Amino acid sequence: MKNLLAIAIFVVAGIIVTFISTSRLEIQGQPSANKCVGECYADYVAANGTIVEQERAKAEAAAAMSPAQLGKTAFVSCQACHGVSAEGGVGPQLAGSDSAFIIDALNTYKASGTRGAQSALMWGVAGPLSEADIANIGAYIQSL
Repeated sequence: MKNLLAIAIFVVAGIIVTFISTSRLEIQGQPSANKCVGECYADYVAANGTIVEQERAKAEAAAAMSPAQLGKTAFVSCQACHGVSAEGGVGPQLAGSDSAFIIDALNTYKASGTRGAQSALMWGVAGPLSEADIANIGAYIQSL
């Protein structure tokens, strides 16, 4: 029982010391990442705009993009398996496929349908895609 009490006191003391030392930890010569107020915030807003302005600019830029350009952006997560230019790799080559084929395949995967050996992997990839994402990826692949 004494040993258990001593261990408990040691653990609690260690937690307290760790909390105190890390709560005061700062990287010398670097501003605190948690204290961008006043002049720091004014400089940030001057360089980047407000959060609302940044989001508006992103929406305007996306609205000006073609479906193929939007699809290229969405295809980034596909590149690990299908290659940077959809030339294939772990996954099959997609370059040269038409939009209808890609849309059909992604919709099948989104509905947990089977199209080949990697279907289970593709269910998780296609599941969160919107109809617009799927159409844009199809347009991008067709443009290659």
